[in-house]
Formats: sequence, structure tokens, C-alpha cells
Amino acid sequence: MSKASSQAVLKSGIMDLTPETVETLPEEPALYRLLASSQRVMYIGHAGEEGLRNAIRKAVQGQLAAGIVLLEYEPKPTSEAAELAAREEIRALKPLYNEGFGRYRNSDFSLPKKGHRIRKAMQNP
Repeated sequence: MSKASSQAVLKSGIMDLTPETVETLPEEPALYRLLASSQRVMYIGHAGEEGLRNAIRKAVQGQLAAGIVLLEYEPKPTSEAAELAAREEIRALKPLYNEGFGRYRNSDFSLPKKGHRIRKAMQNP
């Protein structure tokens, strides 16, 4: 994949999640998915009236989260439509980093930061 442009769009419509890409995102309501390099959905969110660019900035808090390298989004006509679509997709896909699912069940939303070490299960003897 060539990264000649600042907004590297893959053939599937998925974009590399870089600070340059975040700056080119539109300021409109949208549904977004943060993906791992294997294209597994790790987090689903929605951007309301604050716009997609600000919602992505807030989700990654200025740093890229561990394992999340791709972004996919769908513009929606209203923030309510984006929120409804996000709820439906979260129920269907159960992403790892959404509150109530995966390792962050019943806790505040917080993505692990890049370089964060996640403990692995012990090997059976």
C-alpha cells in the first residue's frame, strides 16, 4: 500500500488512523469504527454535533491506542441517526473496547495507550 497521500484510503474504504488523517476528517455527524490491523472492529462510536474530527480526537485522546491502526466511518444525516446506528452495531458486533463488552465490561471507557503491556494468560504446564 502506498502512503503517498496524507489520507491513505485502503481499497475497502478504510483509512490509516494517523494524526494527519484525523485532521482531514469532516465536521459532521457520523458512525465510526476503530479497527485493528487485521480489520477486526475494536471500538464503535458516533459523532454528534461536535463532528467526526473532534469525536476521533476525544476517543484516542491525542495518542493512538494500542492495536488500533485503521478508521472507517459512515456520515449520517443527524446525530440521533448516528447514535442509533452505533447502538445497533455495538449490540451486533460486541467490540472489545466498548463499555459493557470485552475486557472493559462494567468500567469507564478507556483505550489502552500505545506501548501498554497487556498481560497474557499463563501457559498450561
